[in-house]
Amino acid sequence: MIDYEITGSTCALIGINNKETEVIEKGKRFIIPKKTKDVLNESCEFYGSTLAGRIKGSQVQLGMKYKLPIIVESSRELVFFPTLSPRLEDCSWISLKNIKSYEEIAYGVNIEFCDGESISLPISLESLENQIFRATKLMLIARSRRAKL
Repeated sequence: MIDYEITGSTCALIGINNKETEVIEKGKRFIIPKKTKDVLNESCEFYGSTLAGRIKGSQVQLGMKYKLPIIVESSRELVFFPTLSPRLEDCSWISLKNIKSYEEIAYGVNIEFCDGESISLPISLESLENQIFRATKLMLIARSRRAKL
């Protein structure tokens, strides 16, 4: 079994199928033999929670229930958002803080990350911007709550 924890270098987790995930990190790409959901859950557990716990926290903080971003790890602001319904095996998860730019293309959107790596996804620009907004709102809520401690 391959262990992988999401870090600040993780740009995206791309759902390939129900058995594999492509990981895009700053400067490299590789495939691990795990479902994307399992990679997320194990990373959340590594940082002291579970994927279900992170999703529940996002529901409470955002007052929403669908396609929720999650905070994988709070102190490093590792916030990821899904591109599709997380129930779908080809759902990808994008790191909010590693996005440099994005643009609409003929069949979806292209996201460029801080290190120059990029991916093209078959989602609408409106959907991507909505997910970025939700993830940013979640990060700002968490930041505000930490500042009050």
